[in-house]
Amino acid sequence: MDNLREMLTTMSPEEFRAAARDRELEEWRSINRFCGKCGSLMEPHANTDERAMVCSKCGYTAYPKLSPAVIVLVTKGDKILLQRNTHYKLRNWTLVAGFVDAGENFEDAVRREVMEEASVEVKDLRYFGSQTWPFPSNIMVGFRAEYASGELTPDGEEVVESGWFDRDNLPEIPHKGSIARQMIDDWLREQK
Repeated sequence: MDNLREMLTTMSPEEFRAAARDRELEEWRSINRFCGKCGSLMEPHANTDERAMVCSKCGYTAYPKLSPAVIVLVTKGDKILLQRNTHYKLRNWTLVAGFVDAGENFEDAVRREVMEEASVEVKDLRYFGSQTWPFPSNIMVGFRAEYASGELTPDGEEVVESGWFDRDNLPEIPHKGSIARQMIDDWLREQK
């Protein structure tokens, strides 16, 4: 499963979902071997239809958890905001993305991430779709947004380069299969 990210480009969406589910459950089982309340051994729920681990001593029940992240395609006229991050192994450019903080809704997370990473404000947020992202147990929730104000400036820590790109001058973008690429491809179809 270590190469699941590379396999994303060759799998059908159904195959990827199944592989993602298996990977996420494997990760969940490995980090829930012992109870987070009392430290005792956890066991699979007695009801095999119930996806849960139960503490053999105190009865605490743990269910699989996901860490939600947002990803957003920001437009400014006929251009989109793309950035290159420090943690990417490849030199491709992608959309603004980040984890949702505790107590934060998806829309607030989008606004915060765009401001933190690119120093711009957005408006007219619209839901795009979502994709399981098992690295190790995330779900990416996609949005579209319009530029509202601010001067584009990468944060210099996580993001090393940012820019506005039109359809004829795109840098290297994410591989097919990812929600980032789906969102960019959808935008490209609109530009014809």
